[in-house]
Amino acid sequence: MMYRNSRPRIQLTNADLRLQRRVLLITCAVLLTAAIVFGVLYFPGRGYHGQVQVQLRQRVYGACTSAIDEVNRLGSIVTSSAASRIGRVRQYIFYMEQLNSITVALDGKGASMVPDDVFPTLYSDLETLEELILQSTSPTLDARTTLLNHLQTLQAYLNR
Repeated sequence: MMYRNSRPRIQLTNADLRLQRRVLLITCAVLLTAAIVFGVLYFPGRGYHGQVQVQLRQRVYGACTSAIDEVNRLGSIVTSSAASRIGRVRQYIFYMEQLNSITVALDGKGASMVPDDVFPTLYSDLETLEELILQSTSPTLDARTTLLNHLQTLQAYLNR
């Protein structure tokens, strides 16, 4: 007579049990090794990634500070050194833009250190100031002040 919920029992031999244990041990060993390799390779890289982000942010901040210093050295009256100072400011802005693009390339669009509209605004201010310097007829104080304000706003944004 068969019971309703009874299942046929499978009798495993000692050899079958040893084989089953070996397979289980090998599987556990492979999984443990994979976890160790993943931990060794992944976690030091995460620390490195954070250090890269800090370095890029510091370099952008330093370039912004240097650009502010150059703009502060520009006078309201055109001098012989004004064109070279404008060139250095342009280099600093370009450098900040390149560092920002590296950050975006590493981490995606959401990781941008500088908002998208900042660089076109800075280049526009710089071109206006450069035109006034080339004309050498009108004072450059207003254009210089505008560029300086935008750079200081960017510096405050980076400093947060």
